[in-house]
Amino acid sequence: MIGSALVKAGPGALVWKGILKTVAFIFIAPVFGLVLGLVLGIFVYWIFRRSTPSKVDHIFRKMQLLSASLYSMGHGGNDAQKTMGIIASLLFSAGLLGKKFYIPLWVVIACYSTIAIGTMFGGWRIVKTMGQKIAKLKPVDGFCAELGAAFTLFMSSAFGIPVSTTHTITGSIMGIGSLKRMSAVKWGVAGRIIWAWILTIPCSALMSALAYTLARRW
Repeated sequence: MIGSALVKAGPGALVWKGILKTVAFIFIAPVFGLVLGLVLGIFVYWIFRRSTPSKVDHIFRKMQLLSASLYSMGHGGNDAQKTMGIIASLLFSAGLLGKKFYIPLWVVIACYSTIAIGTMFGGWRIVKTMGQKIAKLKPVDGFCAELGAAFTLFMSSAFGIPVSTTHTITGSIMGIGSLKRMSAVKWGVAGRIIWAWILTIPCSALMSALAYTLARRW
């Protein structure tokens, strides 16, 4: 949106308040997720400090159903909304929504369905990176990481701030992983994920600016 808007109308078309809020949360979201994951880990480990590892494992294999559900709700509540906003703004600017801006039901269903199907069929490599290449997670660790990331997503969505779900869970995994020992976290992998999200914005802006320029000439 930034890239094509710059080419079409110049810097005056940009709403810097929204842009700066989004950029700020590139850094705030993973840090908040890290702190929440760490705090939840300390709290849960303290509560179950006298329990056997097998009992803890058994409990949190079931509790992860809850944390994963909350995290999935946070994912849909933030990521899917971004796509809905883009599609609806396109429909509105083309005059297909009339004089009132709203999100058509078919757009809602299409966005949720597409994210769910894409995650189911194309997300395995991301799953392996999150679950194995940043830190080795037990069920109790996964519960704390998912819950911390879910709360971060809920907070971001409540303030209308688009964030990366992967970026957020990365911070939470780093937090719970560092609870054991700092070397338990593969900081290099985590750093590459963060850099990828930072570079996504300028690279996407460049591609959209180029696409708009070519489309306008043709």
